[in-house]
Amino acid sequence: MQTLVNLTQAMAGFGRWCPLVWEYTGAFATKRLGAIAPAKRLRIVTELAKLWETGIFSLERKQYRITKDKIIESMRKVCDLEKHGFGNHNYLKRVMSGDAERISAEGLSASEEARREEDKKVRREEDKKEEGRMSPEAQAAFKKQLGVSSFKELIGKRARGQRTEDGGQKNETAN
Repeated sequence: MQTLVNLTQAMAGFGRWCPLVWEYTGAFATKRLGAIAPAKRLRIVTELAKLWETGIFSLERKQYRITKDKIIESMRKVCDLEKHGFGNHNYLKRVMSGDAERISAEGLSASEEARREEDKKVRREEDKKEEGRMSPEAQAAFKKQLGVSSFKELIGKRARGQRTEDGGQKNETAN
């Protein structure tokens, strides 16, 4: 009895598309127009509900994102074929993959990922420009803090010496 209550609640999540979902679950019967145990139908509906809520599915180790309208359209295509004996949702996923947008492991589409990479590139270029913009006063203070009179001297010290425990330079050249 609890299974039927759970099935009814799960089906309610599909709203006006309940009849289509019910018809789609019929494709999991072992024979055309065959019976499906309520527990099996509940499992199928629960799996479909995850897709319905997120719009994200995996097929052949690739992730896709799809809209509810495209899910509905794909379920209709599957139902119209009147196939039966499904063991999983892969047939539906194959139909949906033609209309879905491929996404990365982070859930980004190819265009979103390209935009993110472009933003990173722009930020790196801006950071490089900032490095060269240290004011003469800031450069003098920085040199004084490091105990050098020129950056050239600093580079020479680092090349000849090694770091001390406090992070400073230890000069190992003989005086």
